[in-house]
Amino acid sequence: LTGAPALQPLVMDVYQPSGDTEQARPLVLYLHTGSFLPLLINGTATGDRHDSATVEMCKQFARRGYVSASVDYRLGWNPVGNTQDIRTGTLLMAVYRAIQDAKTCVRYFKMEAKTMGNTYKIDTNKIMIVGQGSGGYVALAYATLDKAAEIQLLKFIAAETDLTYGFVAGQPYVNQALWGGFDGLGGLPTFNKDNWPQYGNDVSLAVNMGGAIGDSSWLEDGDIPIVCFHVTNDPFAPYSNGNVIVPTTGQFVVYVSGSREVVRLSNQFGNNDVFNIPYTDPYTTRANQINEGFEGLFPFILPDP
Repeated sequence: LTGAPALQPLVMDVYQPSGDTEQARPLVLYLHTGSFLPLLINGTATGDRHDSATVEMCKQFARRGYVSASVDYRLGWNPVGNTQDIRTGTLLMAVYRAIQDAKTCVRYFKMEAKTMGNTYKIDTNKIMIVGQGSGGYVALAYATLDKAAEIQLLKFIAAETDLTYGFVAGQPYVNQALWGGFDGLGGLPTFNKDNWPQYGNDVSLAVNMGGAIGDSSWLEDGDIPIVCFHVTNDPFAPYSNGNVIVPTTGQFVVYVSGSREVVRLSNQFGNNDVFNIPYTDPYTTRANQINEGFEGLFPFILPDP
């Protein structure tokens, strides 16, 4: 909002099961929605870790035996920029910063479990990332974005120099020398702070409710399993492949791949083979009736608005 980067504290709300004696529970890191803009500024009543849907989801996870954490991540992009560079570049940067923050949070939990008594009683080998809306973009990118070449695709290269946003013509929007690497380590101290670098940030599962990946090439053989929930006529993120459009202006932002394509590729590569178990619960049964045989996909079919 000020136009100048500044370090800020990132915090979380942790929800735990009550009344049990488990010492090693699975952990859910929950990433809220909000279009990468602060509450109300984004034109909605959502946009932080206290959103009512976010709180309720975290409570539901805790009631089922998980530890769940609703986590902060850095916000900020310019959907009304007068050039595609601004719209596309700042959105990619928003996703990139949020990945760094989510990975830092994972490392915090692993550090806390090892050196501070494991206050939250988690199993550090059973951590999942769950993202809602714009948080879904982050969860999917967390699972798939791990190579410099993936942010150097032509559509992620600046067409013009714009020093307001740090974009240089012919260079990637994301300058890792400034902002640090995918894990949130490195870069300039004024842009990024290394936290618990001696700990890993691997997770076992990614789940998105809406959102998309910036490019289908991000998803590769050997990536972690992914479960996708998606409204098939979602106006903000395509169910399959399509354009992200600024809702208020109709301007183009970037071409992305949504949940159907994500799960199709995850199945093609064998990444979702872990789900090949004959579940008979009503949710899986319903998903399998409408997901075209793509294991891990639950489309919500709603009438057009």
